[in-house]
Amino acid sequence: MGGLTIIKHVRVFDGETVSSPKTVVIDGSRIGDDALADEPDPSAVVVIDGTGCTLLPGLIDCHVHIRDEVQLATCASFGVTTVCEMGYLPPEKYQKMRDAEGPTTCLRAGLPAYEENSRHGKMFKFAGVSPDHAVHNTDEAEKFVQDRVDEGVDYVKVISDFPGHDQAVLDKIQAAARKQGKMTVSHAAQYVSFDRSLEANFDIITHVPMDKALDDNVVSRMASQKTIAVPTLAMMEVMSNSWAVWGITWILEWRGSNRNFQHSLDSVTAMRKAGVTILAGTDANNSGIATIVPGKSLHHELELLVRAGLTPIEALRAATSQAAEHFNLQDRGYISPGLRADIVLVEGNPDEDITATQRISRVWSSGKEVPIPEKGQFAGLGSCAVI
Repeated sequence: MGGLTIIKHVRVFDGETVSSPKTVVIDGSRIGDDALADEPDPSAVVVIDGTGCTLLPGLIDCHVHIRDEVQLATCASFGVTTVCEMGYLPPEKYQKMRDAEGPTTCLRAGLPAYEENSRHGKMFKFAGVSPDHAVHNTDEAEKFVQDRVDEGVDYVKVISDFPGHDQAVLDKIQAAARKQGKMTVSHAAQYVSFDRSLEANFDIITHVPMDKALDDNVVSRMASQKTIAVPTLAMMEVMSNSWAVWGITWILEWRGSNRNFQHSLDSVTAMRKAGVTILAGTDANNSGIATIVPGKSLHHELELLVRAGLTPIEALRAATSQAAEHFNLQDRGYISPGLRADIVLVEGNPDEDITATQRISRVWSSGKEVPIPEKGQFAGLGSCAVI
């Protein structure tokens, strides 16, 4: 028998529900059958007592912007074993990061589709991105999608805020992406941009408005169209409180922008009530303006989702099984024999107290143990023992 890791007496959140204490086996890079724990060779086995702990599938952050390979790897230390990158600046960074290896799996969008004279267009220009990368019309929309497909992206990202693209351009991007078999992710941080995103029928909408809470009309359309939401409440909270953001708004003459975090929370409450699928994502970034630390921040996002009305179990699903399903990751998101052994062991009961996800005891990525943060990175770290 090859080397095994056997975790005994541990409560298991399998991606859907929580079990009473049981045994889980890690067999190489996969989750093994429980029967492998019967009379194993002691010389080839690590046994961990999971008493008082809960085992979770590796967490998935559905919206990040990662600086480099080192930061990508660090995410796994916080139990975030998969991230969904939502845009690189400058665009050349995509080529460098595409082949990055390490304990954190990274899905990628490449450069998002944006309109040159929009807010993002101005910010991208300030960041040194050539206007040649902007999408100006429907003809360029189709070329933009083809270019992203040729780069090997996992999905196509588009900025839907207003002022921005004409609706015809948004519609064309969706049609071209669907023709290529690519999922679309729409950036929509305003009430009106949700309407534009739904009109284009984008697959996923990331962010929630701060200017006006989503009402029954919008969330019912989302539910009927099976639109997926990634609210990024962590980012909306930072944006609503950031003096730097207020300053940039004034300098760039974005007057009249109402940033009320309660509107964001109320929007998530309304989406949940309407039955919209909600995934966990943070918009983690290194902007220096609205900086959010990758990895660590996902645990705060789970807190905010619960504050907005999700149950702890629903929040856990948003960062595991639901995220894996909607980003087409069929080998993870659950704890089940045969799946990839991306696993997080935490102290306590996160299905009752969502902050328990921060009490990390151990992390495995593809069956390999990952170093966890030093004490002080979270208020407390778990202590489930090796037997």
